[in-house]
Amino acid sequence: MKTLTTTLSLYFINIYKARYLEAKILKEYLSAKTSLDTNDELTDPRDHFQNVRGSLKLAIHDNDVMCKILSTTFRGNVRTWYNSLKSGSILSFQDLYANLVACFSTNIPMKKSSAELFGVIQGEKESIRAYLRRFNEEMLQVEDL
Repeated sequence: MKTLTTTLSLYFINIYKARYLEAKILKEYLSAKTSLDTNDELTDPRDHFQNVRGSLKLAIHDNDVMCKILSTTFRGNVRTWYNSLKSGSILSFQDLYANLVACFSTNIPMKKSSAELFGVIQGEKESIRAYLRRFNEEMLQVEDL
């Protein structure tokens, strides 16, 4: 009889812990959600993923929960794509990222090469300050500089 009581006690403690954890995750998600953007097919999926992952890692460390929360930020064609995934086809948050990037890779902007900086010249009536600002903006788009 003592083992049955102990087993039941552990069972109810585990249920309590699970509900507490769910409530805590939900509370953390709701506070994190306010800073999450949505993603449609027009945005770079890598940027969106990094934004969501960064926001969620501050509060949530559960891989499955992060996948579910990320999916709530999808809109339009990205939502349609996500809903068409077979159940159990996504194994991790990283797997969801890889599938998202593979499907929407056409939205990833091409990085410029350093040779393209030679084409950035100062306009005739452009101030040096405006030219340097424009040059720096172009330079930030060059990969591995």
